[in-house]
Amino acid sequence: MTEAVTITNEELAILCDIVAGWSVKQAANLGVDKRQAFDRLIAHGYVAPADSFSLATYQHTAKTEVLFAQLCVGISGG
Repeated sequence: MTEAVTITNEELAILCDIVAGWSVKQAANLGVDKRQAFDRLIAHGYVAPADSFSLATYQHTAKTEVLFAQLCVGISGG
């Protein structure tokens, strides 16, 4: 059974930033609304703390990759 989670535009924008290499500085300077969106992404398993070998503080998860693949299929009509 697939979990249905609604991703807001703000959450999607944050995910795109993280996939593109979001910096630690950006994560530290989030406003209240964006911080809540970021926290929801963590709670739903789309974002996780990066491993100790990474320069990033957070990284996207496999769940994010599945979401992006689903979105792209919807856009391409495939």
